[in-house]
Amino acid sequence: MNRKSSLAPELSIIVPCYNEAKNIPHILRRFMPVLKSVRVELILVNNGSADDTAAVLKRELSKRQYGFARTVLVPVNIGYGHGILTGLRAAKGKVLAYTHADLQTPPEDVFKAYHMYQDRQMTKHLVKGARKGRKPIDAVFTWCYGALASVVFLSWLHEINAQPKVFPRELLALLDDAPKDFSLDLYLLAKAKRAHYAITEFPVDFGARLHGASKWAFSPKAKLKGVARFFGGIFRARWMC
Repeated sequence: MNRKSSLAPELSIIVPCYNEAKNIPHILRRFMPVLKSVRVELILVNNGSADDTAAVLKRELSKRQYGFARTVLVPVNIGYGHGILTGLRAAKGKVLAYTHADLQTPPEDVFKAYHMYQDRQMTKHLVKGARKGRKPIDAVFTWCYGALASVVFLSWLHEINAQPKVFPRELLALLDDAPKDFSLDLYLLAKAKRAHYAITEFPVDFGARLHGASKWAFSPKAKLKGVARFFGGIFRARWMC
């Protein structure tokens, strides 16, 4: 449903954008055909971008066909998690979702997750992707990350950073003290499990970025630092929970 509506959206989709100027037109074009009959708002969070993201958002969101989308500004980038939380707190939907701006996870999968969420008709239910088609080294890292997190949290946690994630807005109330970095995904799942949420996974294709580079693995040195942050984040998230 592309036109603006006076009715509250059924689904709010948050997409954090940090220096994603080249991807934004593609994001909007890819989301538009899959909106169908669901009342959706797409919130593109300008997460302190230093490129032309603000100008591209202004230009694209002025187009009538993108009436389903709006933007929220984070003036200074504090972290990936902070950008997502800012979007979630600005959302109006009964059901909340977030996914990445790099289009490695297809927009269609957000709606697949939403319909899976609706089909279960459960109040406490979170639906998330589980990536397939990844490089072996990335799959091994993900498994090790999930295994350590599972030991630390004493609960099975799998494909922690996979997107999309879809859940009821009530879960947002448990995220007041959530971390502002990449640990948000882990914190969200841990909080959901502690609150006895059912977690449903489904396979998602994980392709290459359309434009730009990873925000944390753009070089071997950066990747090593990123790995250290991810694993250190497990213990920070455990302490914050």
